[in-house]
Amino acid sequence: MAASAVVPKAKVISFKNILLATDLSDDSEKAFNYAVAVARCHGSKIFLMHVMPPEALSFIPEFPDERHHDEARRQLESLASRRALNQISHETVLRTGSVWSMVSAVIRQRDIELVVLGTHGRSGLKKLVLGSVAEEVVRRAACPVLTVGPHIDANLTKSGVFQRILYATDFHSASSKALDYALHLANEPGAQLVLLHVMPPAALPGSARGFWDEPAINRWHDKVKANITEKLRRLLPAGAKLWSEPEYVVSFDFLADGILKTAAARNADLIITGAKRPAFVKVSAHSLGGVSYEVIRRANCPVLTVSA
Repeated sequence: MAASAVVPKAKVISFKNILLATDLSDDSEKAFNYAVAVARCHGSKIFLMHVMPPEALSFIPEFPDERHHDEARRQLESLASRRALNQISHETVLRTGSVWSMVSAVIRQRDIELVVLGTHGRSGLKKLVLGSVAEEVVRRAACPVLTVGPHIDANLTKSGVFQRILYATDFHSASSKALDYALHLANEPGAQLVLLHVMPPAALPGSARGFWDEPAINRWHDKVKANITEKLRRLLPAGAKLWSEPEYVVSFDFLADGILKTAAARNADLIITGAKRPAFVKVSAHSLGGVSYEVIRRANCPVLTVSA
């Protein structure tokens, strides 16, 4: 069974400063569009950031280093001059170094409240793909991270309002912290919030019962479902204001599969989940326990992760 529910304290949510980490490739277009839409909706400032990792540079003659830097600066300024950014406050940031160290520094220095990144880059931030660096940003960033994966349709809403929000929780501290963001975004006009808990497949308790005792399994599922649904209901703080009545879903499945299937069935346009901070982020990036990694990799909509 899941751990006891942790009811979060009320938190004031804002996206005053948004950091878009971009590799300047065509594949980063979707992340740019989402960053712009959210910024326009929330009156945010966007910091357009590109990091030149050391392995992207030429260390022999000095001129190629300057050439790479100048080309990156040109592309970043071209991005900043787009009409889509009209009337949106924005600033460019170009750094050289390891991606996470540069991103984390800007998060602190610019009071970033949301990081937006794409996960299908092929140049520039070439390590900012689903793997060690993106996983590191998702798990270690002190602010939420909106990840735009490779399977997301290019036809986006331009309003920045998410209409069908799936909040997946395991009742631990990370997902409880993420609830604040789910409640905030679900208060937009027309928004629908689905609260989900996934129970991993398991045999019935007790040695005398076999896995294939279908009536007994169904009775056990119904009992567990009723208990978990009540726990989901109790997550909502007293006086919570939502645009519409939330839906509560309990799924019996492997964790990532259950989240993705529910998102597809509800036609979710945003998944919100917590991401625990492990002691060794890079070691855990591709572990079986990396549910957030698996969801981001396969999702058909953006994933907002909140670390704790």
